[in-house]
Amino acid sequence: MRLILCVIVFLAAVLLNSAIFAQGFFEQEPYDPIENINRTTHEFNKGLDRYAIRPTSNVYGSYVPELIRIPISNFRGNLNEPKRFINHIFQRDFSSAGTDLSRFIINSTLGIGGLIDVASMWDIDPRSTGFDETFRSFNIPQGAYVELPLFGPNSARGSFGLITDYVLNPSKPITAGIDGVVMLGVEMANVFQRRYEFAPMIDATLYNSADSYSATRNVFLQTKKEFDIDDNEVEVFDPYGED
Repeated sequence: MRLILCVIVFLAAVLLNSAIFAQGFFEQEPYDPIENINRTTHEFNKGLDRYAIRPTSNVYGSYVPELIRIPISNFRGNLNEPKRFINHIFQRDFSSAGTDLSRFIINSTLGIGGLIDVASMWDIDPRSTGFDETFRSFNIPQGAYVELPLFGPNSARGSFGLITDYVLNPSKPITAGIDGVVMLGVEMANVFQRRYEFAPMIDATLYNSADSYSATRNVFLQTKKEFDIDDNEVEVFDPYGED
């Protein structure tokens, strides 16, 4: 069932990118045909950040000790390894897939379920990826710029990538036995941790620029371009929690 849903999403991404967003190839960046909608979403996200995420992340980062914060981040990051493994297989990047598998086995066993990142201590570093990059490997264009509620800046292709990452996430059976409230807490802790870590960049973009929407869009598109060129060497600006 999940495979069928993935195929449907994949075909939808192809059709939408080719039929609706293909003209983006002939436009100078930024290609933002739904800017009015994006700006409304941006104001929602900015308000959520100002009144909820930023103050809570400051409290979380300042008062919760690293002894607690880091293992939670490690645990959540370890659950991303199976998803990365599948994507690297689809991308025909078997070396990175081997790294993903090695990290998951090492951290799930020696790292006590992923609480300790033993693999990174052994210089086996994570190689971030997702279905956005998988779609790119099949030459699906990036499409229009989109700002998603809660998830922040993205592209048309990346938005479908998020959906496919969720539908085809092989970690779901692993977390099926964990209480839903606990997993929600882990996800929220990850959001607060990343917001705390990236506070200088996010604050400068959202609150110290003349037009925070344009600034956010430009930072995303620039880092995305560098990501595409350098092939995973640059982390895409994602303030709301994906790594």
